[in-house]
Amino acid sequence: LVWVVVVRVPLVLNAESHLDSDLAVDGLTLGEAVRGHWRWHYPGTPHIGTLPVLLSWPQACAWGANPIMLVSGGTVAYVGLVAATFLLTWRAFGPPVAAWGLVPLAFASTGVIWLSGRITGGHLPAAAWHAGAFALLHAALANDRPRDVLALGLWCGLGVSLDTMFLVTLASLLPAAAAGWWLSGRSRRGLLRGLLVVPAFLAGAWPSQVGARLDPYDAYQDQFRPIFRRDVLEGHARVLVRDCLPRLFAGHRLPGLQADPDLSAPVGPGPSRGRPDPSPLAAAATAAGLVLALASTVALIAQGLSPRDAAQGAVCLGLLASSVAVVTGSVLNRNIFNSDNYRYLVDLLVPWSIGSGLTLRSLARRGPGGLAAAVLLAATLAGLMTLDTTRWYARFGWIDAQGRPVHKPLDDPALAWLEAHPEVRRILGSYWDVYRLSFLTGGRVQGVPYPIYPDRFPEWSLPPSGGPPDVLLIRPSPEAWPFLESALRSGGRVLHQARGIAIVSWSG
Repeated sequence: LVWVVVVRVPLVLNAESHLDSDLAVDGLTLGEAVRGHWRWHYPGTPHIGTLPVLLSWPQACAWGANPIMLVSGGTVAYVGLVAATFLLTWRAFGPPVAAWGLVPLAFASTGVIWLSGRITGGHLPAAAWHAGAFALLHAALANDRPRDVLALGLWCGLGVSLDTMFLVTLASLLPAAAAGWWLSGRSRRGLLRGLLVVPAFLAGAWPSQVGARLDPYDAYQDQFRPIFRRDVLEGHARVLVRDCLPRLFAGHRLPGLQADPDLSAPVGPGPSRGRPDPSPLAAAATAAGLVLALASTVALIAQGLSPRDAAQGAVCLGLLASSVAVVTGSVLNRNIFNSDNYRYLVDLLVPWSIGSGLTLRSLARRGPGGLAAAVLLAATLAGLMTLDTTRWYARFGWIDAQGRPVHKPLDDPALAWLEAHPEVRRILGSYWDVYRLSFLTGGRVQGVPYPIYPDRFPEWSLPPSGGPPDVLLIRPSPEAWPFLESALRSGGRVLHQARGIAIVSWSG
């Protein structure tokens, strides 16, 4: 766990350099919580409750709701994922598998490290809850105690309140629990105890239901609508196989071995694509990550076919079912466009860790030679991922020649102009710009996105608390030109221009 934290220090220290719009909304919500205003859910997203605020809230109360304190919560979330997965593996598969399974989580890819720089956008809290749910399922099946069943129900209810993505976990827990009951003798007593899940689940799920009714505004109404067009599904499958899965397990996309994002590009909206990386290290890290992912899948399937007991068999079935559901959902999701959508696959980290532990444990059991081979493979993976992460950080300028973390000051002309003009209170611009600048100015500036983008804070543009923007922030993009023309026609003038941005006074 110490290494998990240490390796993320450069990411946390340079939080403002990789702050995006969704992370900025997380930060604005954190700032409200520090000031005593707690929402039922994140603004404009009734499917994600505000429990993740607690990941950064103690730090923000102590040192302020700034980007560093916000992003430190992502490391807390990842530590929670590692701890929950370790607990699940220890209980269901034994201490040796749990110990070996720590290797891929502790020495994870740059793709996983990047996700731990997000809060809601990385969905790591949901992944930690996913692991915790299976640990509680195993306890309920292995111990046959009412309190374990109640704990499982409450945990699952809170999971739905935490992130609607937990519904994938819930859908796989149901057949897993049924299989565990069937394999353990199909007792009537076990069935009746299982019904205790229902009231406990309702007790945990009520915050999401109350919040959705008190604050029903949803800025992403089509977020989870599936699509079934064959050409689109084929494109999504290509993105999944070539971009998302390799980025999650190995940190590089195929076939060019790009390690996203490319933060050397100028500050601007949209995903920043990495450059092809022909280095042998990138190839070796990618091969190691993908081979281990394949081996872990085979090992988990094999364990599921010959489980030690009913509880272990149920866990294997549930994890495999959830993996299939996650992959299928990623293909059917209409909002899959590029490798950035690999964040929806984070639940796969749990079976990946367990399967890796099973693989290395099996090898280590084959006498002294097998143990030496397992240690060598684990050390090779750890070394490759550490070296690859070092190159990744060095490319951003976040570590020096000795590998020590370095804070790289943010150079953003729009932010500099806003700091020099405290009279500006509201800006109109792209989704990427307005919320990011709102958070970086400590919430002083209220950002309103163009109408084509989700409006996370509609109250900022409506009376009595909101109103028309003071300035328009323009970047060269098709959606910006109509607003620029409207501003200039109504008497607006260009107040500032620098490196791809223009700030225009707004009177219409």
